[in-house]
Amino acid sequence: MNFKPGDRVKFLNESGGGIVRRIIDSRLVLVAIEDGFEIPVQASELLLIETGDAGSRFFDQKFDVPAGDEQEQDAGQPAEEIEQLPKNIIHSRKSEDAFMAFVPHDQKWMITGPLDVYLINNTSYDILYNLFRKNEESGWSGVDYGSVIAGTRLRIATIQRDDLPQWTEGSLQFLFHRERTPVVPLPFQAGFSISGKKFYSDTSYKESPFIKGKGIVIRITTVEKEIPVEKDQKAPEKIESNQPGNTDEFIFRHKTGEREAVVDLHIHELVEDPSSFEKVEILEYQKNYFLRCMESAIAGGFLKVIFIHGVGNGVLKDVLMDHLKKQEGIEVFDAPMHKYGVGAIEVRIPHNR
Repeated sequence: MNFKPGDRVKFLNESGGGIVRRIIDSRLVLVAIEDGFEIPVQASELLLIETGDAGSRFFDQKFDVPAGDEQEQDAGQPAEEIEQLPKNIIHSRKSEDAFMAFVPHDQKWMITGPLDVYLINNTSYDILYNLFRKNEESGWSGVDYGSVIAGTRLRIATIQRDDLPQWTEGSLQFLFHRERTPVVPLPFQAGFSISGKKFYSDTSYKESPFIKGKGIVIRITTVEKEIPVEKDQKAPEKIESNQPGNTDEFIFRHKTGEREAVVDLHIHELVEDPSSFEKVEILEYQKNYFLRCMESAIAGGFLKVIFIHGVGNGVLKDVLMDHLKKQEGIEVFDAPMHKYGVGAIEVRIPHNR
């Protein structure tokens, strides 16, 4: 059942009812009740009262709810709207990411007119979010809170160009939830800052699989993806290690043979939408991914890992080599040229024998 602000509703599992004040998300509705309070209620536990319908008249009931502006929203903000991401995006997901997006209404003259602000959840977790923006004078103002279910995008606001300075610097908090998970993801909190000049340059607006048309899409965080285990393959056994903590199975997603793996470090192989990264962020992400793979390969008893770094300007290869030189007992060779060209290295871990 789709509700909208102003709808009169009756509670299914208890007496009473009220008037819908706000749609929190696809499952929760804020209802004003007779004693003046506003309470969140599951949409599945509400019955819409439409006096023009014969069946609904049976449940019709007057609720003495204090008057309020049911359509009231922040600075021209419409009722929140949630949409499913395309199925091909979800099924081909390479990484689990959350984004923030600014999409102009006018896709021809993108540097003018209002914009929709979205939170995009391209993960397998439901996300509970809390959004703050930085005040010009001091402190922070709470803008919005709610939830974005897995594989959806939520429109949280529609803003005018004059409102942009209030949206270029802020902070987001996330909690991640799903019914079953191998590990509990840590809560996330980080600030974001966007140059105001971006919104007045046509080249800043790019097509993205996560939005309709063009917009400015910013990656907020990446959630560790669960390691898939094929039906005919047993989960890799834990290997005792002198390192503190349990063996990390991160490298097993790249396993190609017995104690061997191939890791392609091209950014488009690691994340779904590289356009949301700045150049310096790409290199940092690749470096961290490489370090995580090396740590996991050593702890997991792997003997050989091929890292595909590409040709480019050689910066990524230099970064990899700098880190490998610091690790004792590691052997590095050029990967077989007939198979990988000149853009890959072969890392051997002899002490794992």
